[in-house]
Parts: sequence; structure tokens; C-alpha cells
Amino acid sequence: MQVQQGSYFKHLNSLVLLTILVTCLYLYCAPLKAQQKTAFDEQWLTTQLHTAHEKSIQDPGQAIEFVALLLVEHTSRLTVLQRTRLQLNLAENYLLNGEITKSIELEQQIAKQLNSLSSDALISYYLVKSDIYNFTGQTEKSLAVLMTAKKLVEQLDNDKLKSDVYGALANFYVYNHDDIRALDYFYKSYVIIKRSGSLLDLAYIESTMAKSYEYLFDYNKAIEVQTKALDYFLKHDLAFDSLVSYFHLAKVYLKMGRSQEAIASSQKLLTLSKKLANEKLVYYGYIILAEAYLLEQDMAQASHYLSLSNQYFDRLEDVVTIANHFYTQAGIELALNLPEQATITLTKAQQLSKQIPIENSITSLLKLTRLLTQLAVQQQDYQQAYLHQQDLIALNAQHYNKVRELSRSRYQVQFDTKQVEIERQLLEKDKELSEFALQEIKQQQALQKTIMLSVLLLFLLLLIFSWRQYSLKRKFSVLANTDVLTGVANRRKIIELAQLQWQQLKKDDHNFCLIAFDLDHFKNINDDFGHPAGDLVLQAITNTSLRAIRENDILGRIGGEEFLVVLNNTTLAEATEIANRIKTEIEKERIISDGNEIKVTASFGVAQKQAQLGSFKDLFKKADKALYAAKDHGRNRVEIDE
Repeated sequence: MQVQQGSYFKHLNSLVLLTILVTCLYLYCAPLKAQQKTAFDEQWLTTQLHTAHEKSIQDPGQAIEFVALLLVEHTSRLTVLQRTRLQLNLAENYLLNGEITKSIELEQQIAKQLNSLSSDALISYYLVKSDIYNFTGQTEKSLAVLMTAKKLVEQLDNDKLKSDVYGALANFYVYNHDDIRALDYFYKSYVIIKRSGSLLDLAYIESTMAKSYEYLFDYNKAIEVQTKALDYFLKHDLAFDSLVSYFHLAKVYLKMGRSQEAIASSQKLLTLSKKLANEKLVYYGYIILAEAYLLEQDMAQASHYLSLSNQYFDRLEDVVTIANHFYTQAGIELALNLPEQATITLTKAQQLSKQIPIENSITSLLKLTRLLTQLAVQQQDYQQAYLHQQDLIALNAQHYNKVRELSRSRYQVQFDTKQVEIERQLLEKDKELSEFALQEIKQQQALQKTIMLSVLLLFLLLLIFSWRQYSLKRKFSVLANTDVLTGVANRRKIIELAQLQWQQLKKDDHNFCLIAFDLDHFKNINDDFGHPAGDLVLQAITNTSLRAIRENDILGRIGGEEFLVVLNNTTLAEATEIANRIKTEIEKERIISDGNEIKVTASFGVAQKQAQLGSFKDLFKKADKALYAAKDHGRNRVEIDE
């Protein structure tokens, strides 16, 4: 009996253990099974992203609220990839809304999951990261990330993503003043958009190209193209995009000095901002109104709108926008004769200007230097005002060179934009036709398109050929007449210009001089520091000499380290003074190459046209003779041929 009872309890214990094991397995597996049943599929994610995109078109603030709520409510049901895709969309809309810090926080979270991303999601991540770098002034990193995205997207069969990457590259080059590369990517994106037939994306291209015209200083064209994009946005009740267009129009009007039109655009911007979820967008309307009324010298209104904009100032994260705010504030303080406050404001602006990328810094530094000059004058510190004025002159020279270089490609931009407009009109017309009308005129339309495309193709071929010939002619002309290293006239060109001026002189007109100068011991620089250092020295001395001569004087490099200055309508005394000025400026120049400081001096020969001289070559020999006399007498001096 005892043996049987022991066996019974043994079997009972085994049964209890088995029951406990089965129960634990059920409790463990049941949640997993339930989770699998309730997990979202890919179609759900596609639908949510499409909804977010539609909301973003109307107002990025609405898209932010929508996606943020999805992430909170469904966090336990999302896969890693689904969560990351939603986070990417949220980060993109944060950037559109100017909330850079929140976008950075999301980007850092996504960066931890890169291994789980699909190729499409990884490219979207790169676009977000590039924008963040660009907004924070890290342009080199921004471009590197974009190039990584470009390399990856070109391996995929995804036209929409390719268009996004090409558009991002176009925007990057627009904002960094490389319009030729911008156009290349604009039209890579444009070809894809044309195939898709998206008029909204075409309007986005026009809006961005209007900014390109703004940076090319073709303000009238910028207004024309931006207005066309704005008409589309208004027609389709796209409040956010319309607001952005009004903002850029107002900026252009300010640059043109058309303050009343800037005020009108800003008022419309403020009206639209009331429809959007992001209340801080009103900042941009207020700050432009403050600038416009400052331009009109209505200081009561300027101060009023500056005060309103200050309510949102702490939310700004873009360094260029913050710097511009300080410039406007300092301008108002100076106009109100508040030099102490203006000093504090401009000190903040100076510290901030160091963070602005060099590609965009010239116009910013011009504003800063003008304000510093006004401040010094108001404080009666005329010596400091003079120094700021000299800086302003140098910056203006840089600014002029940039305007000149950018304007060369203006006509190419105009032609390409016109092509965009023609194609857009054709697409709009096609969209408006009904299916029934299309069937009835199909053959006639096909014939018309064939004729039109043939004519357009012929026209484009002729235009491309003509443009190519013109470009080659200009390129060869520049190469033939310009010293490649220093950018000034070469020997052939400077002598040609000098001989032309000589021929225009009367026989008894002696107000024509030459300055020949040569860098002392230049061979030692090449031997001691290397030829790259020698090239750097020649470039630096050229820039120094250009600053020292007058606007109508002509500088050329006639060989090696030897230069020639042609001075028309100039007496011998004036020419000697200019030669001494160049010599002094060269002595002050400090050139750094690979950590080495290189000091340079030069010897000068000055000669004046005289009655007994039969040709320009005779005068040139006189200047050269005086130059060698300067070298023989110890170098670093000016000798005059009497």
C-alpha cells in the first residue's frame, strides 16, 4: 500500500509540473501571437505617409501633429523600419517649420538604426542630415552627404527619390552661389517631374529658381518667376508655400529699395500665417516690416515691428536669420541715436558672423561693416570709421567680382527657365482637356506636337551651337589675354592696351607714365619654400597692388615675378607716389604658407612719356632701365627715369 501511494504522488507531481510548463508557454506565446495579428502592414504605413505628405503640402505644422500622434499611439505595434520611416517624415517637417533642434534630436535617434533601414529610407535620412548640416553652416559636410545619397539613388529604380535628391543638390548649389551646377541638377529633376506630370513640383522648381535669380542679382526676373509660382500656390490654396513665396518676394523688394511693396507682401504673409499651425512664422513678416520701415525712416513703425519680432527671436536657430535680425536691430538703434545699445547688438552680430559659411558671408559682412562705420561716426571715432570704410571698400570689390562672375550665367538661366515655362504651359493644357476631347483631336494634336517639337528641336540645336561657339570664344579670349595664376592682364594684353593708349595721346602730352616693378629675390622664395608658396606670393602681391592703384590704372604681369602698371593722364610725381604706395603695401604684406611667414619687397622703375620718345617701346625700355637701377642701388626702392 505504501509503495502504491508513493507511485501515485510521483505521477501527480509530474502532472502538476507539466501543467505549469504548458501554462508558461501559453502565457509567453500568446502576446507574441496577438502582436503578430495586430502589427501594421506596409499598406498601412504607405497610407499614413501619404496622409502626412498631403498635410505637409498645406501646412508642415499639421503634418508634425499627425505623425507625432501616430508615433505615440502606436509605438508598440510599429516595426523598427516603420517607426524610423515615420521619424524621418517628422524630421523633414520639423526642418520645413524651422525647428532645427527637434530635427537634430530625431536624426540622432534614427542614426542608431541605420543598419535596419531600406535603401529608400537611408536616402531620405541622408537628405535630412544634409539639410541639418546646411542650416548649421556646415556646407562641406552637407555636400558630402548629398553626394553619398546621389551615388546610392542612381543604383535604384525610383524616379521620385531621384528627383528629390537632384532637387536637394540644386537647392544646395543655389544657396551656395554655384548656379551652373544648380541648373544641371534642376533639369535632371525637371526631366523626371515632367514624366510624372506633377504641376506642383514644377511650381516648386520655379520658386527655387527664382531664388537663383535673386542670388544672380537679377531681381526683376526673380520677381517674375516667383510670382508665377505664387499664382499656382494661391490657386490651389497652398497656404504654407504661398507664405514662403511672399517672404522671398518681400526680401527681393527690400534689396531693390521698394519698401512699400515689401510691406504689402509682408502683410499678406502675416494674413496667411494665421491659417498655419506654427505661430512663429509671423516672425518673418514682422522682421521684414521692421526692415521696410527702417528703409523708409519711419522709426516708430520700425521699432514697433522689431518689438513684435522679438517675441519669437528666442525660437530662431538659423545663424543667417539671427545675424540679419541683429543687423536690423542695430540699424534701428543707430537711427534712434542709441550708440551704446547698437554697440552691444553689433558685438553679438560680429560673433555670429564667424559661423556664417564663407560662400554666403560677403553680403553679410557688407551689412555689418556699413553699420560699424555708422556707429564709429556717431561716436565721433573718425579714425575707426576710416578703417571700417577701408574694409568696406575691399568687401565691395569682392562683392563686385562676385556679381560680375554670377551675371555671366544669367542668360543661360533665363533661357532654361523659359523652357520650363513652355513645358509647364503644355502640361497644364493637357491636364485641362477631358478624355473625350483628347480622343477627338488625338491625330491633330499629334501632328501639331510633331511639328512643334521639330521646330523646337531645331531651335534648341541652333541655340546650343551658338551658345557653345560664344562660350568657346569668350573662354579663348580670356585665356589669351589673362595671366592664369594672378587673374590680371598677361604680357601681350597689357602691352596691347598700353600701345592703344599711347596712340591716342597728342605728341606733346606727357601725362602718361609706366611703373615696372619686380619682386626682390623671388628665386629664393621658390628654393626655400617651394613653387606653390611662390605662386601664393604672386597672387597675394597682385591683390595688394590692385588695392594700391587707382580705378583707371591697369596692372599686368609681364613675366615671372615682373609686373607693369600703365597710368594714363598721370604726371611723373603722381606715378612716383603710386609706386611708393605699392611698395609700402607690399612691405606690410604678411604671407603664410604651410606655417611659414614670407616677407616680400619689390624694386620699382618709373618713366614718363617725353617728346623725344618715338614709341611706347622706348618708354617701356626707360621704365625697365629705372627698375634695374633700383636693383643696383640696393633693391626695395623706387627709381625715376628723368
